[in-house]
Amino acid sequence: MQRVTCDVLVVGGGGAGLMAAYEASKHNVRVAVVNKGKVQRTGVTIMAPGAIAAVDDRWKHEGDSTDLHIKDTIQGGCYINDQEMVATVAAMAPALVLELERMGAIFQRNDAGDTYMLRIDGGHTYPRCPFLEDRTGKEMVKAMASALRKNHVPLYENIMITRLLQSGGEICGAAGIHLETGESVLFECKSLILATGGAGSLYANTDNSIDLTGDGYALALEAGAPLRDMEFVQFYPVGFLFPMALKGMLAGLLYYCRLYNAKGERFMEKYDPERLELSTRDRVSRAIVQEVLEGRGSPRGGVYMDMTFQEPGFIARMTPALYATYRNIGIGPEKERIEIAPTVHFFMGGLDVDHTWQSPLPGLFGAGEVVGGMHGGNRLSQNALAEILVSGVMAGKSAAERAAKAKPRPVDPAESQVEQNLLAGLLRVEKGLAPGEVKTRLKTIMWEHAGVFRTEESLKKALALVDALAKEPVRVPEKDLYMNRGLVEALENRNMLATARCIILSALERRESRAAHYRSDYPETDNKHHLKTILVAGRAGNLAVRTRPVALTLIQPEV
Repeated sequence: MQRVTCDVLVVGGGGAGLMAAYEASKHNVRVAVVNKGKVQRTGVTIMAPGAIAAVDDRWKHEGDSTDLHIKDTIQGGCYINDQEMVATVAAMAPALVLELERMGAIFQRNDAGDTYMLRIDGGHTYPRCPFLEDRTGKEMVKAMASALRKNHVPLYENIMITRLLQSGGEICGAAGIHLETGESVLFECKSLILATGGAGSLYANTDNSIDLTGDGYALALEAGAPLRDMEFVQFYPVGFLFPMALKGMLAGLLYYCRLYNAKGERFMEKYDPERLELSTRDRVSRAIVQEVLEGRGSPRGGVYMDMTFQEPGFIARMTPALYATYRNIGIGPEKERIEIAPTVHFFMGGLDVDHTWQSPLPGLFGAGEVVGGMHGGNRLSQNALAEILVSGVMAGKSAAERAAKAKPRPVDPAESQVEQNLLAGLLRVEKGLAPGEVKTRLKTIMWEHAGVFRTEESLKKALALVDALAKEPVRVPEKDLYMNRGLVEALENRNMLATARCIILSALERRESRAAHYRSDYPETDNKHHLKTILVAGRAGNLAVRTRPVALTLIQPEV
């Protein structure tokens, strides 16, 4: 058994986790990062091609302001957002863009080099987002990892946290399993920051990394912390439909393309004639699915993304990584349209936290996509990377301040036996479904019954199927602990099943359509009865759903 003692433990090595660790390390506390895979090789921040929404007098577009950024974000989230959280992110993001540059992530500038080039995307009134080609996230993580090395923060890689540990009702550590050796690992800490990302692997089509399996959601639930807004799952409109090896992966960027149906109609003129493809992602995704349902889809069940109108060399210059992918699969975006369809991209819901990014469970903090509140019912493009920076700093600072004052609560070494018993139990099963089969079935259930369009009937069917799948015995074919992929999938399946139930139960509770949650049986938004936050708490098999009013402290909708 490996044992690690620190003051602040960060679970997750993507952008939010690394930023949280970097900030915490400034406060004279011992910080450690534990990640399910290799840092800079796993998670979704490194895959982010977008930009960072940040308004600052030094580079803002004429007419833009922080207040307008806040307004766009809250309206885009259909007023379910934590408005004070939105204000904090919008206010702090610009300074952290500059901090990133000091760390080594350089953003594109105009020809004179005196100000940033800015992008605009769906839901934003003005261009307000600094970027670097289509590798902004990758450069962010590279800079953060370098800064952590300089601050001597240890990274514990290839370790999956399976349980949060408590003493006296407060977080005191975490237990995990080394995925290469099967060895138990115990972490002792005074504060713990979840930064595990979302759960894109729950759905058949996703542009997320395969390691995003809802781990943080399940860990929080099992520890007794509530989740919020789990009904809101964002579908990015333009995912590859073909070839199969790329199905679901990001096929393009909405601000560089136009969308057409099989009849050659630019159909967004009908759904959002003012913003067109720069409408919010939920609207564009629903429009695509509606076109297909009404018989105007492409042969593979999508629509067409067109970039042929761009000047020669533009696509290669602005999105070099994507362009290399086009070339590798024999697509010429300058001359032909590409079949696309919506793909699961982001989870707006997550851990319920206060304005210091601490959950109701003392000692448990969150950062990044695993946290709910910032985006409400729909995330505006480029707000995710802004959230990564600000939530990382806020959680890191708050967790370090708590750890500096807290007394250590030693972890009983016997806790490691729980993880060994868990592994032994999974390996003991001789007959049952393969872990990969469970995952495949769950993806299909969620895609078909809890996807872009939902009804009470489809959601109840999804719940029944998920509950039945959770009861199926699972057999891990290989019985060795060393490099056992089936064992890892079995552990991930537990987390995915728990997360799926949260999504379905929350979606059943919200009897209206709002932002990314669309109920065909309740197609209207109902501010009079459903302007509320839905929370889920309890262990996976016994979840309780409750609601609370949204605090409309800054902006109010029409009722």
